[in-house]
Formats: sequence, structure tokens, C-alpha cells
Amino acid sequence: MEIIKPNIEKIEVNLLERIGQQIGYMIYPYSNIKNLKDQFQKLGNKRHGVQLEIDAAKRKGEIVATEVQSWVEKVDNISEELQRFLEEDVKANKMCLDGWCPHLKLRSYSLSRNAKKKTLEVDGLLKDGQFAEVSRPPPPPGMGSLSIIMDFESRTKTLKEVLEALRDDKINMIAICGMRGIGKTTMAKMVKKRAKDDKLFDEVGIVQTLDLKKIQDQIAEMLGLKFDEKYPLARAKRLKKRLMDSKSILIILDDVWDALDLEAVGIPYGGQYNSCKILLTSIREEACTQMKSQKIFKIEVLSEEEAWNLFREMAGNCIDTPNLHPIAEAIAKECGGLPIAIVTVGRALEKKSEVEWSAALQQLKNAIPKNIPGLDSKVYSCIELSYSSLKSDEAKSCFLLCCLFPEHIFIEFLVRYGVGQRLFTKIDTVAEARNRFHAILKNLKRSFLLLDSEEGEQFVKMHDVVRDVATSIAENQGILVRYNEKMEEWPEKDLCERSTAISLVSKELKRHPDGLECPKLELLQLHLCGNHTWQTLLPPNLFKGMNSLKVLSLLGMSLPSLPQSIHFFENLRTLELFDCELADVSAIGELSKLEILSIIGSRIKKLPGEIGYLSHLKLLDLTGCFYLERIPAGLLSSLSHLEELYMLGVSHVDWEPMEDNKEEEEEEEEEEEASAGLAELMSFSHNLMALQIQIPNIKVLPKDLPFKNQTIKFQIFAGYMEEIDADNYVKIFDYIFKNSLALGRCDGSDIAESQTLLQLLPKSELLYLFEIKDLKNIMYELDKEGFQCLKTLEVHKSEDIEYVINATSHQNMRAAFPVLETLKLGKLRNLKEIYHSYSHGRFPKRSFSDAKAQQQLACFSNLKSLQLSQCMGLKKVFSLSIARGLVQLQKLDIVRCVVMEEIFPKEVEDEKELNEKKIMFPQLTHIELRGLPRLIGFCTDVGPIELVQLSLNQEVGRIGTNGLTNLEKHNMTDIQQNFGSISESTPIISHKLFSSNTILWPLNLENLDLRKANSLEVVFDLKGLKVDEYCQRIVVLAQLKTLIVKSSSKLGHVWKNVPRGIQGFQNLASIEVFKCDHLRYLFPPSVAKLLVELQSIQITLCSAIKNIVQEDGEEEEADIIFFPKVSSLTLQNLPNLVSFCIEAYSFEWPSIKHINLSDCPKLKTIGSEIQSPRKLKKINGELDSRPHEPRLGSPSFLGRCLECVPCLKNNGPMAMTDQGTTDKSQRSYSVKKEVTLTKPKNIKIGDIDNPSEIRSLFPSYMIECLKNLETINLQNCGSLEVIFEHEELNVGESHVASVLDQLRKLILCQLDNLMHIWKKGPEKMSGFENLSLLKVSGCNSLTYLFSSSVAKLLVMLEKIEVTHCEKIEEILARAGEEEEENDVLFCKVNSILLEDLPSLKCFSQETNAFEWPLLKEITVIKCPTLSTFIPSNLNTPKLKRVYDELPRGQRRTCHWKGDLNATIHHIYKGKEKQVDNETGQQEQTKTINNDM
Repeated sequence: MEIIKPNIEKIEVNLLERIGQQIGYMIYPYSNIKNLKDQFQKLGNKRHGVQLEIDAAKRKGEIVATEVQSWVEKVDNISEELQRFLEEDVKANKMCLDGWCPHLKLRSYSLSRNAKKKTLEVDGLLKDGQFAEVSRPPPPPGMGSLSIIMDFESRTKTLKEVLEALRDDKINMIAICGMRGIGKTTMAKMVKKRAKDDKLFDEVGIVQTLDLKKIQDQIAEMLGLKFDEKYPLARAKRLKKRLMDSKSILIILDDVWDALDLEAVGIPYGGQYNSCKILLTSIREEACTQMKSQKIFKIEVLSEEEAWNLFREMAGNCIDTPNLHPIAEAIAKECGGLPIAIVTVGRALEKKSEVEWSAALQQLKNAIPKNIPGLDSKVYSCIELSYSSLKSDEAKSCFLLCCLFPEHIFIEFLVRYGVGQRLFTKIDTVAEARNRFHAILKNLKRSFLLLDSEEGEQFVKMHDVVRDVATSIAENQGILVRYNEKMEEWPEKDLCERSTAISLVSKELKRHPDGLECPKLELLQLHLCGNHTWQTLLPPNLFKGMNSLKVLSLLGMSLPSLPQSIHFFENLRTLELFDCELADVSAIGELSKLEILSIIGSRIKKLPGEIGYLSHLKLLDLTGCFYLERIPAGLLSSLSHLEELYMLGVSHVDWEPMEDNKEEEEEEEEEEEASAGLAELMSFSHNLMALQIQIPNIKVLPKDLPFKNQTIKFQIFAGYMEEIDADNYVKIFDYIFKNSLALGRCDGSDIAESQTLLQLLPKSELLYLFEIKDLKNIMYELDKEGFQCLKTLEVHKSEDIEYVINATSHQNMRAAFPVLETLKLGKLRNLKEIYHSYSHGRFPKRSFSDAKAQQQLACFSNLKSLQLSQCMGLKKVFSLSIARGLVQLQKLDIVRCVVMEEIFPKEVEDEKELNEKKIMFPQLTHIELRGLPRLIGFCTDVGPIELVQLSLNQEVGRIGTNGLTNLEKHNMTDIQQNFGSISESTPIISHKLFSSNTILWPLNLENLDLRKANSLEVVFDLKGLKVDEYCQRIVVLAQLKTLIVKSSSKLGHVWKNVPRGIQGFQNLASIEVFKCDHLRYLFPPSVAKLLVELQSIQITLCSAIKNIVQEDGEEEEADIIFFPKVSSLTLQNLPNLVSFCIEAYSFEWPSIKHINLSDCPKLKTIGSEIQSPRKLKKINGELDSRPHEPRLGSPSFLGRCLECVPCLKNNGPMAMTDQGTTDKSQRSYSVKKEVTLTKPKNIKIGDIDNPSEIRSLFPSYMIECLKNLETINLQNCGSLEVIFEHEELNVGESHVASVLDQLRKLILCQLDNLMHIWKKGPEKMSGFENLSLLKVSGCNSLTYLFSSSVAKLLVMLEKIEVTHCEKIEEILARAGEEEEENDVLFCKVNSILLEDLPSLKCFSQETNAFEWPLLKEITVIKCPTLSTFIPSNLNTPKLKRVYDELPRGQRRTCHWKGDLNATIHHIYKGKEKQVDNETGQQEQTKTINNDM
């Protein structure tokens, strides 16, 4: 019987639970259906939110995660089913004879049961819908489609482990190891991205070089640090200091071959430098071990399934055909699971025939292994196959040219080398060759033989594995490539003499052979890649045996003259002298076949006249020759075949003036050699295809220079160009440029009279005007056709300009600026309107009746960025009728436009049109409004204006305000605020940035920055926004991420009139409010509950704020306000702040890490002033704000079931007694033993607020939620009395309260009324085990720091500082009667500072033993009543000194008398005895350095 008894009991329990479950379906049919409806609503909201994120991701070009797409499909499927269930079945049940149907009970039972099951399904989907990220950005530059590898399980697992290791505070260095081509760099780049996205570090950077100085430079660039030091040791010291000052930083050192001396670089490493972490990638595990990597993660080859999936992605679906499938499988296996092999082979065979596939398989099987260190032979074979699969010899030659360069490959070099070598047939111009090259490079990138470069679109790069294979292939074809930084001389003579191309790249190349016989050599590249140039005397016969040379490239050399043997270059077509120091280069004139001459970035003062002999020259590049001063007259006119001329950065050339200006300078030039003039361009203007030139003013530019080539590319900078934006205009090495004109410091009439400029203006894509006089109307004075090609227009400091477009001055109705993307207007004092017409800034009304005319008038329809600064006369941006066309606008910045009243005002004529057309700015993501003192709204006249009566008993009036100007409306509010007492009928117009209508226009807004808008009273006023509980809820600013509001003196509300049930703001991550003195609170609870992504709250200098959260009208019922992701809370200089919230709410902060409160003298708690209902509940189990019903199957549950059975006769909502009511407005339950819940009715401040009650900053219920809090900084908060309240912590017999176990720093300064840091709590409490710094200063009501029960928790405490506290008598209080006396171990404390503590008697009066194993330093200053440290055994093995002064410079005095107590006694009591000569001992005083 005893054996079967447990089984019987188990059966009874299970049976009881099943019976309870079935009865529950009968008792709670409507409850289950209501729960289903609620959860279905939540699922719909979640689905909508995810869809918004998906849409935003797609707009940004991001890739939506597969699991997200799958989840959306599941939700859509179940939603249709649930909709039918709720609409048909439930509705039919309610209509069944109005509840008198005899089958109603059974039907209700069935519905209830189904509802319960469906609710569980919905709950599962809601749980599955908690995505860490909905999408991922496109691959970082250089990764290409290789990023697909990171989706494989083998990689995601490693990525997760790496990120976990980086989160570990005990780990400083980790490494990723694996063979070449396995995906280490791809993994490192993904780690960098995830670390940034997850905000694991403040700064993350990847370094891809082994050169010590370059490593320093790349890290410094990441940090924004500029080195003044020249020597590596000094740079390392500076870099180390900067890295140590960083809060947290991750440095990724990619492709480390040998152990790197981090100290020499300046990277701090070790346990004491937790803020700086290092990630290595290497093929050599031993190198990582030597560098003391604490964890090494090995990347293995892909699994067979992963390899096949990747191969299929690269090769396409063609491999699924029956004939190809087995061949494809065999080729995939030959790739050996190596990503780079799979990718290159897959792309090489994409869209190839079956014969080609078979041949490729045979080639891979028969491949002869190559011995390249660290490279798998399969990788070599696969890349070689990809190379051999290239369709043309041109593509193969381009690929091999790329291996001449060690890292990033400058495409223009390839173009010019290719032209010189005649790589392309049937191509006559350099521009055609350039286009062909770019097309080939695009295909090479698609084949993964090349990658995008982080340096920009002018560069490409090779994966180091591909480069090694390419170099090996090139050597088989006679191409000699050497990259060796320490190589001082050329390779072996016989190796050079049989080469067709030689590339030598080194820092130390000094010795050159005097004569080589290289009859096949066509290309020679000698690059000194160091940061200095040597006086390089090339031997006179160096080039003697190179008669076939076509391309010569010299970089980084100092050449007094070119070698005499240069005249042997009968076939030389391309000569590159890059970053060289040149003196006499007149020998260039002998190169009769030269077509390309580049003297880029070289030091040369005068071009030799002999260059004029180069009659075949097609391209002359003098870019960056900053020291060039003179070009001889007639030189340019001699180059009759010139196609491209590049002279950006050549700003000191003394050009010959035009005829009109010759007389002024004739006398000065009589004694000097004649200079070239730009009129010489006429001799080759018919051939000219590219012109980049920088001239002092437009007067040296011929007025009638004809450009016959309609496709000419040009960049002409005329005038003082210092203020030109470097990103747009001074990319002087940019050969993929937009047609640009930058004209400065001239008269508008000079531009209008220049036929040269007038023929270029309509073709310009970028126009910059700076200090232009006598120009009023930009469009119709410069281009009457409306700048049909212009993409960027910037106008600055041109004070005569009144309009960008003045439609009244010209009858041409063609659309102006149809492709304009960027408009920047700055310091235009007299600018009245951007678009001016007869209709006051709107298009003529008649045009809208004609669809064709309307299309022609699509001005600014492509505008993406609009930036206005210091336009002092501008009252508006555009009228609303024009603004409605700005559907591409992404960025709107308006700064210091002091009379700006509205952004897009509505004109009277717009009314009908706006009613018919919806205004939307779907691409607008950024709005910045600064220094707009008269701004009263984004658009104020949309809909009726709300007029707030002074009498609260009167209704809100709503009237039209067409009779008032914006200025009059503005003044009405000014009068009200200045004079105060106004009759009750006087309306006050609320000035709001966004109304309930306009807030829906920028539906994808991400950043809003509002500063110095002193007329605005509300940011978001949602009065009138319609919210339908039964239909799709309106979502407001769902993509908003950052909100900044500063220095707006009249702002009273950020959010106002928020309707119940609103959705939105769910992606807001950061809120910063500064100096808004009328603001009384930040947001209402209805908004607070929406901010599920909020991470940072910062409020500073807002004198009127009393609470952060405050109810705004009718609010939805809630007990808890949950901030799931807030990590930082900063409240500073808020003199009237009392609490976080006045109403009875509980706040939960599960992610908060940093709390900084300063200068809040009235602050008592960051909880609620009124105790929340949650605090009044007593629950044995886990704290929960929701009413608890007994568990199904429990005795309590069955008891309630029996009580409720008679109620089943009432065929409607159940009637219940006081123990339970179904009234929606109030529910309270009382269940014996297990749960006691009470909820106060109509709590008022006066009912609960007790002046004598001690308030704690962190109440007990809140402390348990702060599981990730790391730092607390409290300063000048004079009303605080208790920091941590522990009395009501949730502790049971088997439960130990663990609180604040991540807290590391606690800083308390100037808290005059603080009586307790830790208020007495339960004995079974744990926590605070990571607190390392405790700093207390100026707390004059504090008598002790902590009790022994708290002290025992502080196992990681390292530093204690207590200063300027008048009443402190002891640091550690004696244990109470109920507390046990145990030994106190301060295992980690190494430093104690006690200063200006006039009441301090001792550290502690405890008599039990103390252990201080690491204590090294104690400083005691101005503690006159201190007689002893501890009246008990004291173990301080490392303590040898006690200081009585703070550090001054490098030295200070210390004392030591054998042990700590004796030394303390000697310092404060022994001084009197010394005076009386009562002791024979002399004080041992010594002077030591601070760091001893």
C-alpha cells in the first residue's frame, strides 16, 4: 500500500488539475475569449510594428532576416483564422436566442476551450516575435556577398561565442584563428558591426596593417587623435593615454602574422586596463598565444550542407538541372568547404554550359598543388580556375595588373597603365579606355576576384589570398612582383631581364642596377612607399636596355634630373611621377610617343617648355602640384591632341590675364618670362573631354572659350575657395567627378557676360556661389532653363540675393531644379523667398488644371537635403502647395533664421487642394531647427486653431484664424504672457511644432533636434487625433530615434493631449532636454509606456520640472511603467524636481546601467511620490502587479468554482461578491493564505503624503529591478534621506534577495540630509558584490557609511573615499543585537581616503578581526577625534605608509609606526606627547614618490 500511495496521490493531483481545467472553461468562457481578443490585439500591434521596421529596413537597403519573414507569414495566416473565429463563431454564440438557447452552455464551453488554445498559439507567436534585430545592413565594404556565410550555423555559433567573450570583464584579448580564405576577416568585420549595434563599446575600430606606424595612425584616426609627435615611442605614449581615457574600446588587429609588441604600439593591455579590449585574427595560433590571448576561437571549414548552400547561392539555380547537379556536387566537394574557393568557383561557372562545367571539374582534379605558405592547395586551384574562366584576354590582363599593388588599388593607375600597354583594341580616347576598365572591374568584383575598397569608389582591392594566387599566375607569365618593405636592391639580374613587367614596392629601395638588358620589359613600377624621399640618383644607364618599355611609374623619389638613358624610350606612352621631388625634367621632351604624363602631388616649381614637344599627349595631370608657379607661354597651345587636363590644387600659377586686364599688369611682366594663359585651351578645346582647373578668379578665364564636345566633364573653381566643403569639392584625386562650377568673389554681371560659363552652367551638376555681388535672382539670371542637370546648389555670403526662383520675372513655366538633391543657403541676409511668384510663394493656381503644366512645375521634386543658415529675412521655407511635392526630402536643417515663423505655411488658395491631397514626407528622417525665435509651428493653419479659454469651466473654442497674420497670432501669446491678467474671453493660441495633422506627415522621421525656438509651447500636440479601438490604430512617428529639445524658453509640453490608445514612438532611443524653464514634466504615462526602445534620458537646467512622468488628462489604467532598454538616466540642475512621478506608478528599469543625478535639491525619490499599489501588495511568490487568480486545480480554485456554480443560471456576465467583481473599473480579490491583494480607491496626495515619512531614492520594489545598474552618481540633492531601502525586499524562507549585483561605482556628494546609504534590510540579502568604488563627500547628516551586514557583501570594494562629512563617527557601524558578529574581510580594498571628518572616532568599533590583504595606501587628513583605526586584530600585510596630505606634484610625506593603529594614534595623539617630550621615539618620516 505504501508503495502505490505516491502514485495514487499523483493521479489525484493530475485528475484534480484536469477537472479544474474543464470547469474553468465553463466558468470563464468570456474571460478566455476576452484574453484572446487582448492577445490578438497585441499580436496585431506587434505585427504592425515589425512591418514598420521591415519597411524602414528596405528603404535603407538592408536585408530582412529570414526568421522575421517566416514569423510574419505565420502571423498573417493565424490572423485570418482568428478573425473568422471572433467574427463568426463568437458572434453566433451571443446571438443564440439572446442567451436562452439550451445548447448555450455546451457551446460556450467549446468556444472557451478553443479560445484558450488559440490564445496559447498567439502567446507563442508574441514570444517568437521578440527579435534582437529585424534586419541587417548590407555587407560592409569589402565583404560583398560573403556576408551570407555569417548566416550559417557554424559561423553564428562562433560569432555568439566571440561576443560573449567580449562581454566578459575578465577577458581583455581574444583571437580568431584559421587557415587563409576561411573567413577570419569576414568574421572580424561582423564582430565590429555587432559590437557597434549592441553598443558593447563606445568605440570600435579594425586595423588591417602590420606596420607599427600605420597601426598607430589608423587607431588615432578612429579616435579623432592627431599626432604632433614624430617618433614611435612618443606616439605610443600619447596613444596609450588616449586609449586609457576611453570608457570602452575594441581594437581589432586583422591578419597578425607574428607576435606584435602592443606596448610599442601604445595599446594598453592587461587586467588593469579593462576599458581596452583586443581582438586578433591570424593564421598562426602560436602568435596569438605569444601575445597572451585569453581565448582562441578556431574557424573550421564549412559543413557539407553549408558549403553546398553557399555554392548554390553563387552559381545559381542552374545546378538543380539533372545533368549539372552531380557535376556541381563534385565541384563543390573539390572546394573543400573553404568559403573563398566556393565563392570564386561558383561565380566563375555561373550561367556556363555543361561542357564548361565538366572541363572545370577535370581541371580541379588534375590541378598541381602550389606551395604557398598558409594557403590550402584547393584554394589555389579554385582561384586559378576562376581566372582561367574569364571571358576575355582584356579581363585577364586587368586582373594581373591589379596584383602589382600591395593593398588598395587606385583605378586611375590601372587605366593609365592599360592605355600605355594598349590593352584595348578599337579604343581611341582615354575616356573610352576608362569606361572599359570600370566595366571589367565590375565583373571581376562580381566574380569575387576583386572587392570593394573602404577607400571609396576610386579604389578596388584584392583579398590577400587572391593576390598571392594572382602573383603566382603573373610570375608564370613573366610579371615580377615584389612587396618587401626592407628590400634595398633589385631582384636577381636574370630574373629581371626575362620579365615583361616589374613592380618593386619597398621603403628601403636605394641601390639600382646600372644597365639591364630587358628586351621584353613593357612596364616598370618603382614605388618608395615610406613617408620620406631620398635624394635618388638613378644610374645613367638604368633604362638603356629597356627599349620596349611602354609604362614607367616612379613614386616617392627625389630626382635632381632624369637619367640620360631616358631617350631610349622610343615606345614609352605612359609616364607617372607620383609624389616626387623634381628639379630638371626637361628630358621628358624627348619622349615623342608619350600619351599620358602624370606629375601628381610632386614638388616642381616650373614646367619645362620641352613638354610642348609632346605632340601625341592626350592626358596631362598636374593635380596636387601645390608648388607649381609658372607654365611657359605657348606650352598648352602646343598640345593640340590633349583630351584631359587636370590641375586641381594648382592655385599659385601666374596665369596671363585676358585682354581686358592686360594693361594693368603689362609693366610688371615686361621683365619676366611670359606665362601661359587659359586662352591657349582653344587650341585643343575641340578634343577636350575632361577639365579640372583651379584659378584665382573668373577674369583669367576666356569669356568665349568654345567646348565643342557636348559630353565634356569639368570642374572649374574660380575665386577664393577656402570655404569650399572638402567632401564635395576638394577631392583632388577624384577622376569620377560631377560637372562642377565653384565661383567666388565676383559680380553676377561677370558671370552673365561670360559665354564660357553660360554654356557650362546648364550642364553643371554642382554649383557653388560664394560672395557674389549684384545677383538677385539665381535661376533667371544664370540659367533661364532652370538648371535641368543641377544636383547640388550651395550659396553663401551673397547678400544681394533675394530669390532662388522669381517666377514673376520670367514667363518660362518649365520645371526648375527637377533633379536637385541638395540645397544649401547660408548667410543670405536679404533672401526673401526661395520660390517667389504672384501667388506669394505658390505656383499659379491656373497651372493645376493642366496635368502637363503641373508636371512641368515639379520644382525641387527630387530634393533630398535642404539646409538654411542665417537667412535673416526668410519667414518660410516653401508654401504648402510646393512642399507637398517634396516627397524625396530626407534632411531638413534650419539654423538661425531669426524671422522664420512657419516651415510650410498654408496659403488661402491651398485649402481646396489640400483637402483633396494628403501631405506626406515619406523619406524625411532628419529635422534640425535651431535659433528660430519666432517659429510657431511646422504648419499652423492646417485645420481649425485651438483656442484655450482662461476660464476652466468654459468649453474649448475653435475658430478660424484666416483674418490674423502669423505675427499677430505670435503677439497674442506674447501679450498674454507679459501682462497676465486678461479677460476670460481672450483666446490663447497654442504654438505647437506638430499638430495632430502635421505629425503624420514625416512618418519615417528618425531624428528631431529643436533648439532656441522661444515661441513654441508644445512639440507634439495630439489634440484631435482620432484613435479607433476596433480598427487599425494610428501609429505616430514610429521611426523616431533621437529627440533633442534645448533652450526653448516658452516650451510647456513635449507631449500634450495624448489620446488613449495611441501607438507610436516605439523606436525612440534617446531623449535630451536642456534649459526649458516652462516645462513641468517630460511625458505622460501613456507615452512612457510606448517607449520600449528608449535607452537614454537626459534632462538639464529645467527650472520648472517637478516630475518626469505626469498624467495628461485621461490616462489608461496601469500599475507598472516599464522601461526595458533604458541604460542611462541623467537629471541635472532641476531645482523643483521632487520625484520621477507624482501618481501611483511603479517603474521598472531592467537595463539601466548609469544613473547621474545632480543639483536637484528637492528630489526625494526616483519612484512615485504616492506609493504604488504594487508596493501595498503582499505576495509570497514573485512580485506581480496583476491580480492573481488561484491556479487551476488548487483547493482555492475548486472552492471558488463551487461558489460560482449557482451563478451559471445568469446567462450574462457573472455577478460576484466582494471577493471578486467583474467591474472593469475596479477589481480586487482576496484569497486566503496564498495571496493578499489590496488596491486603494482614489488615492490622493494628501491621504498618503506624510512629511515625517523618510523617503528613499531607490524604494525596495525598485531596487529589485535594477539588476544591471553599474554606476550611481548623486550630487547636490539636499532632500535625499535614504539611498537604498531594503526593508520590504521580497525575501522568503528559500529565497535570498540579490540586489544591485552589477553596481561598480557609488558616488555621493553634497547630500546634506542624507541619513542612510543602506537602510536596514533582511538578513538573507546578497548583492553589491561588484562595487569597487565608494565615494562620499559633503553628507553632513550621515553618521556612518555601512553596517557590518552590508560590509560583508562588498567583496570587490577597492577604493573608499570619505570627505567633508561633519557627523560621521565611524565608517563601519557596530552590529546590532540581532546581527551576528563575524570577521569582516575587505579582500580587494587597496586605498582609503578620510578627509575633514571632525566627528570621526574610528573606522569601526567592531571587536572582531578584520582582514585587509591588499590595502596599500591610507590617507587621513583633518580627523582630529580619530584615536585608533580599529580596536581589534588588524591584518594589513601590504600597508607600509599612512599619508596626512593629498598629493602635491610628485612628492608628499607619510608616516609609519609598525602597524596601522599605532600610526593613527601617533599622528593624532602622539603630537601632543612630542611637544612634552614624553616619548623617546622619534617619528619616522620619509619622503617618497606617489607611485611607490
